[in-house]
Amino acid sequence: MKNYIQITLCLFVGALSQLPVKAIARQDTIPYTQYIDQDSIQLRLRQYAVDNPMWLEKKVPQRYSLIRMGYNSTSGDYHRAQDAQQVNTLNFSSEGAVTIKDVRLWGRFNYTRSVEDSTRFAHQTRENTSSPWYFGSYGYNHYERTTYRIQTRGQRYFADRKYAVFGGFDYQVANHFSNNDPRGSIRVAQLNGTVGGSMRVVKNVDMGVEGRYGYGQEDFEIAYKNGNSATSAVESPYMNYIIRGYGWKVSDWLLEQKMFYQNDMKRFGGKVYFSWNSSIGDFYANAAYLREEQKYRQTLRNESRIHELSQYNLKRLDYNLVWQLSKGIHSYMASLDWSSTRGKDQVKESGNAQNYVYQNDNGALNLSYMLAKKRWRHYYGAKISVLNEIRRDGGTGTNLDYEHLNYQLKGAWTYITAANQEIEFGLTGSLRQNIGTSWSLPLINENVFHQYVFYHDVIYNRANLYGGKVKLGFKQRLRKGNFIHLVADYCYQKAERLSDLDRTNLAPLGTTRKQMNLMVAYGF
Repeated sequence: MKNYIQITLCLFVGALSQLPVKAIARQDTIPYTQYIDQDSIQLRLRQYAVDNPMWLEKKVPQRYSLIRMGYNSTSGDYHRAQDAQQVNTLNFSSEGAVTIKDVRLWGRFNYTRSVEDSTRFAHQTRENTSSPWYFGSYGYNHYERTTYRIQTRGQRYFADRKYAVFGGFDYQVANHFSNNDPRGSIRVAQLNGTVGGSMRVVKNVDMGVEGRYGYGQEDFEIAYKNGNSATSAVESPYMNYIIRGYGWKVSDWLLEQKMFYQNDMKRFGGKVYFSWNSSIGDFYANAAYLREEQKYRQTLRNESRIHELSQYNLKRLDYNLVWQLSKGIHSYMASLDWSSTRGKDQVKESGNAQNYVYQNDNGALNLSYMLAKKRWRHYYGAKISVLNEIRRDGGTGTNLDYEHLNYQLKGAWTYITAANQEIEFGLTGSLRQNIGTSWSLPLINENVFHQYVFYHDVIYNRANLYGGKVKLGFKQRLRKGNFIHLVADYCYQKAERLSDLDRTNLAPLGTTRKQMNLMVAYGF
């Protein structure tokens, strides 16, 4: 029965992933509940193999099934201007792996529903936040977002494991809507696919290549529930503006009864892999390139023609190196990551002139150590990361450039009882240090976007941030390797050095942010 369930799960997920649909701009975004129990090198390597399927057969178990349900509540006044003050999220996922005739298969289905009680200037998805064209209002909107996601991976070796083929699909559909008047709605459909191959170059050394392609669409609409609101002489805080670039031409609210546009997206790229297994540990490395083209347009349904609005081109480079070593009861892991993204727009009404530039560079060094004794498991981790983000708008002279250093230390301890139960306790401390923030905006070009978003985000990014997290967990082992796992954690963050800008900031921010997570899982 267990094998039947695993085979059915993988076939079901694999079949759905073949549907002719679309994909997401940032497909590696995994809900937090996927990581809430990742205080284990083994589980981290499993997720690493899912993201890099050349090593799927090595790092994903031959058979397993896991069902998770999680709840997240995030609140507090210290947040980016276009984030919600409070978000409640429900997450459900089911995943598993099975091996059928030397083919290692893995699949996951994920459902997420989040409710945002106070979102402003952000009638947009949460995966494409650097967008140069979107609607927004300065009133707090109530937003509900529902996402369905299906992922599959597969790998097969040939010729005495000298050659292998691998690949996978990520498919997502989502629906976002606000319930104010006028109200916004967003429909999303995305599909990303990869296929690759590898070969053993010499003993214990493998190399591989992978091709990537994806496409999708984000469909946006703003409409009035009460038509009289559109012609009212009284200005409503929910009236929408068009935000272009980073605050360009944001002057008057829109009075049309129905406003809409779509973002057609295409992605293509590649990845190269390298691995070396030695007496001093296993080394895994990869480098990836991805180019994404986003075309913002209105399809005029009555006239059967397309009105081109803007085009946005993104280029992303990712580099990753992992080292892992296991010796008896000791396990070690180190990873080094670097990602660089560049985005530029083309304004159609200005002859494809460039107005908006986006840059994001981030890197991280992550160290982990695990000691597994008969009754105790100890897990320790340290992480240091850097983030530099730049947004420039030529039409208004708006510029924001900031750089952060982040430090994190964590420890987790698990006690295994005589009744085969596991009691978990974990602590994490974190610090974000602002090492440089510069901004500029000629006062004559100031508009409502700057008063509600830009000045808020300047203050947000200038602050230093510190915090901590406490985690409790309980796992009950059952017959035949099954288990029930309960986890809860609480995170608190506080900002310091919030300084005024001597400008008109209509969206003041607080100093605290809190997050609470609950998860229940059943493995079989």
